[in-house]
Amino acid sequence: MNLSDFNLRIEAISLDIADKKGISLLIARADQVHPLASGNKLYKLFPNIEYAKKNNYQQLLSFGGAFSNHIHALALYSQSIGLQSVAIIRGEKEYASNPTLSAAVKAGMVLQFVDRATYRRRYDKNYLKLLQRQYPHALIIPEGGSSELALQGCTELMRQINHHCVEQQGVMPDVVTVACGTGMTFSGIVIGAESHQNMLGYLVLKDYSIYEKVDSLLSKYRHNRNYIMQAADFGGYAKLDADLLNFILNFLKQTDILLDPIYTSKMCRCVMQQIEAREFVAGSKVLMVHSGGLQAWYGMKDRVIRLAGEEVWKKITVYL
Repeated sequence: MNLSDFNLRIEAISLDIADKKGISLLIARADQVHPLASGNKLYKLFPNIEYAKKNNYQQLLSFGGAFSNHIHALALYSQSIGLQSVAIIRGEKEYASNPTLSAAVKAGMVLQFVDRATYRRRYDKNYLKLLQRQYPHALIIPEGGSSELALQGCTELMRQINHHCVEQQGVMPDVVTVACGTGMTFSGIVIGAESHQNMLGYLVLKDYSIYEKVDSLLSKYRHNRNYIMQAADFGGYAKLDADLLNFILNFLKQTDILLDPIYTSKMCRCVMQQIEAREFVAGSKVLMVHSGGLQAWYGMKDRVIRLAGEEVWKKITVYL
């Protein structure tokens, strides 16, 4: 199986703000390409897993927080292809009972909980050597799956987006927007884009070193694409307030598409603000990448109920 075998659907959507400003909106439904490892996580994991299989690794080891989309996807997808998985988790053992990690454990993942000081060593060569000795049959994958193998997968994602846009919608987007965590997905998408396309990355956490990391990575590949990165954290990583929740619910009402509460929703909200401010030329075709991560809603249950009540939570769960 190859990444090209997964069905990436491109949908034309209508939103009041965009319609009024003469902007055509498309959304790449990467959230629906696979039932176990949806969105950009699949595109980042797949090349790593193929490498592990070819080189006879028996385990995959990676890093993440208690509600990590990456860890959830790694556990479930690894189980489906017969590989064992291990996760170094930032936090306390009590987190193992949350929906994300309990699903991972059910899929056979081994969890190792570490304190924040230890977790900060996740890129330290000596710490990685220690882990490799502890798990000698494991391929160690960086946090978020963000290796150079993952970059290849995200480059393929962008090529698929353009191919399916032409095939399914008869157009190629002028602008492509994507949420940024580590910046690896965005970098791959920039590399895979056509030279006339404008690529916009929206940083959802307050780690401004990502700007430099993306620039450094892309300069290595001598890209000649147009790209801009900007802040879109709206108060901080994984912050969900009433305004963002209302935006997500309004988007859902108009499109019947549920956005995740951490990444794509913040990117889409920022894009709508830019459209309102006329930062896009009228007639532009803007494609937003839905990078998945819907399982993160389970970690927001109490907050959603506190902000909007049980009925809103039930409405969201219909799409999970």
